[in-house]
Amino acid sequence: MKRILPFILIILAVFALAHYFIYQIVSRSINSPNANFAFIIVLSVGLLAIPAGFFVSKTRNEKLYFISWIGFIWMGLFNFLFFFSLAEIALFALTEQALSYWVIWATAIVGAWSLFKGLSSPKIVTHYIPNENLKGLKLVQISDLHVGMLHLNEVWLAKIVERINRVNPHIVAITGDLVEGEYLEITPKLEVLKQLTPKSEKFYITGNHEYINGSGPWENKMSELGFTTLHNENKVVNYNQARVLIAGVPDRMISRFIRNKNSSPDVALKTEHPVHYKILLAHQPASVFDIKTSHCNLVLSGHTHGGQIFPFHFFVRLVQPVLKGFKTINGIKVFAHQGTGLWGPPMRWFSRNEIVLIEWV
Repeated sequence: MKRILPFILIILAVFALAHYFIYQIVSRSINSPNANFAFIIVLSVGLLAIPAGFFVSKTRNEKLYFISWIGFIWMGLFNFLFFFSLAEIALFALTEQALSYWVIWATAIVGAWSLFKGLSSPKIVTHYIPNENLKGLKLVQISDLHVGMLHLNEVWLAKIVERINRVNPHIVAITGDLVEGEYLEITPKLEVLKQLTPKSEKFYITGNHEYINGSGPWENKMSELGFTTLHNENKVVNYNQARVLIAGVPDRMISRFIRNKNSSPDVALKTEHPVHYKILLAHQPASVFDIKTSHCNLVLSGHTHGGQIFPFHFFVRLVQPVLKGFKTINGIKVFAHQGTGLWGPPMRWFSRNEIVLIEWV
């Protein structure tokens, strides 16, 4: 705790300065002393709710869990307040009349819409890939479920499983960040995954949050639930006359958490047998840059959440080559899933919760 305390204090100081900036901008058009005082109280409570929400989410105290909801929702509202305050400066800095009250209204409207989007059930989104050899093959990808985060519990997960089974895919792939919490607490919530019944196979790879949350034996648990876990390895799935190699790697960050462990796409993709198509499951789109010597047709990734809440899209693009959807990189088609669940604020703006169905035609 002593090691991370300075870091926590620095983060709180930065958030406090950002809240003060918001107050300075918005209060210019608040003429009522009572309204101004109320705004100060709201900002102060919101500032304290963010670290309190994180702390309560870790303790899992059910009686205090409403604090987590307040903290994470405020985190999203703070993002909008800060963004619109910057827009106020850019748009109206030269005007004498204070118009900044619009920041509050814009935050309220966008915040309500984003909360509705974030809490909505994931949509089944279908993408078609032309390939005569694989015509009719259906693969469902889910990613970044973060089971254990706020409302993302076993009831929510059971609905996801039911919707996937209705699609009746040949293959199901979970591309990391399945969990958000400690191993012993979260594993009972995953039992419903036993009921996933694809025609052929279901695969699982780890994301960074499996390691952030105390790298428990998640791969062993998923094997118990009937998944083929891929840790720098592959398995060939037969479809009609075609052989499809499904390879998988742990998250690129694994070496930061477990010594002498790494993510090796070239090792995972290696095979001595002829195959018609190669798919790599890799949590981060940037894993495509780790493919040096092997061939791959398609990389299925997640991690980005599609930016989740604008304008974080721009920050994601600084570290990942694909924000959402498809992009061809070094001759390899890379797909970035926007996330079936979410992390932090239960909100979405210019992104969506999704269950992705890929069908070859």
